[in-house]
Amino acid sequence: MRKLFMVLAVGVLAVAVATPAMALDFKFGSEYRVRFFSGVNVGFQDAGGTNPRSAQVRLRPRFDVRDDNGNIQATLRFEIGDINFGNGGGASGQTNLPSVGQNTSAPGGRTGPGLGGGMGTDGVNVETKWAYLDAAFPFGFPGRVRAGLQGWFLPKGIIVDDDAAGVRIYGQMKPFSYDLAWFRPDGDGTTTLDDNYDFYQAKADVALAPIFNPGVYYIFGRNNTARAETAGWVGGAETHYIGATITGKAGIFAYDVDFVYGAAEGGTPGTFGNATKGWALDGAVHFPIGPLTLNVAAAYGTGDKADGGDHEAFPSIAASWNGAGGGFEMIGSGGVFDAVEFTQDSLTNLWMVGGWITYNPVKALTLKAAYGYAGFPRRAGNCSGAPAGTCYGPSYAALVGEKTLGQEISLRADYDIWTGFKVQGQLGWLVPSEGDTAHEYVLQLLYNF
Repeated sequence: MRKLFMVLAVGVLAVAVATPAMALDFKFGSEYRVRFFSGVNVGFQDAGGTNPRSAQVRLRPRFDVRDDNGNIQATLRFEIGDINFGNGGGASGQTNLPSVGQNTSAPGGRTGPGLGGGMGTDGVNVETKWAYLDAAFPFGFPGRVRAGLQGWFLPKGIIVDDDAAGVRIYGQMKPFSYDLAWFRPDGDGTTTLDDNYDFYQAKADVALAPIFNPGVYYIFGRNNTARAETAGWVGGAETHYIGATITGKAGIFAYDVDFVYGAAEGGTPGTFGNATKGWALDGAVHFPIGPLTLNVAAAYGTGDKADGGDHEAFPSIAASWNGAGGGFEMIGSGGVFDAVEFTQDSLTNLWMVGGWITYNPVKALTLKAAYGYAGFPRRAGNCSGAPAGTCYGPSYAALVGEKTLGQEISLRADYDIWTGFKVQGQLGWLVPSEGDTAHEYVLQLLYNF
């Protein structure tokens, strides 16, 4: 028996010596954000508008583990928030005495999803944002595969900027880079039938020269959910996108131009009775002049005639477009200060021209002033009051019949206090073509590491 143990010990030692040790690299990062905001006259109607004022906290802790050569990585990213101060709490209170904090008007009462800002502060508010594996291909193939819950973004958020479940294969063979993907953002909750909404994406970019870097992409979507069949698209409603992007830099200026054509049976929800077909264009030019940078931008997205036939509006999936050139704080999705949104997230039935100036007097401080003017390509594309399914586009009750949306004037400051920690502030005014001026005031504390 002793000899047997000796043989086993020698064997284990030999295997341990022969097997290379695998080192794992653990990394933790997070984004902590606390902001105070006031949105005045959302809806542009003092009598019927809303005036949200609150404070909000959001945390996004991220955990990464990878092997020592980067061949395999696992990522888990949570989100705690957005938690508005005072909304929902937890099981706290005084024994045998009246207690504050019973916010039954909040969704889910004291412990509903996304709550936890009221007395007790223990709402149900931890969410999964990302959870994926990211592995390199073997045999030296220039690519990686990422599978799981992950971000899905296309240029400037014109079509989509959100998180989704899917699989991506991406890589680079200089000067080319590619991205192939399958995303499933919607389904009817069963695995016994093919009743899901799937998107398949192919994207390629090439870095030809500093002044000219083109890219193209194509997306095919198929909606087999019951909603599409209810709307008459039995067998699945199809969606197609063709996009092109160009970026470049020459001398003192840089530019970026994005074009997208989209066609969706039943609109992207699949619930419209007719097909939706339209296009969007967004471009900007940037001129650095010492500590100043001058940015000029314009954008256009087609709108619906709402004449009972096909919808001529540009369809989006889950857009988060931040105004022409991505440089505005109120028109569009609201930029980084999106606690209150005054207009649509997409470029549908909207044209816009404008610009902004950024100024860096010192390295830690960035100042920004922006002006933008926006209007509607089609008055009928404002779908306020239209019967469901008859008009594809945004809805503004205060602007029915108007040709223009209005003007944005916004001021912003970002100041780096410590490494990774900055204080941000914004003042914004949106003057509509009809109705009353909307205001936005934001103070934000952001720690990102």
